[in-house]
Amino acid sequence: MLMRYAAIAGAAAATLFGAINFGAADADVMLVDAGHSGLGANVPVWVLVMVVGAAVYSICREATVSVPPAIEAWAGENKTWLIAGSALLVLAAYALA
Repeated sequence: MLMRYAAIAGAAAATLFGAINFGAADADVMLVDAGHSGLGANVPVWVLVMVVGAAVYSICREATVSVPPAIEAWAGENKTWLIAGSALLVLAAYALA
């Protein structure tokens, strides 16, 4: 898991480096192999957005995979308190209705 976040941080750092150091004069260097004549001014921004999107997706995926088993373990340990709390909420709703 640490390597995943290290790779994402490295990609973000490389994107920021490219956004800062490659200006309009160096745009031909970026896409010379693709046969293009220049790089759009907002391409580093889109690359950074994609890196951030991948990071957010990765964190959300990790949360959806690891949080439910943790909640299940916690609920198993505190089942008595959860049932008592639920009963109190039902009684409070009945009393207020």
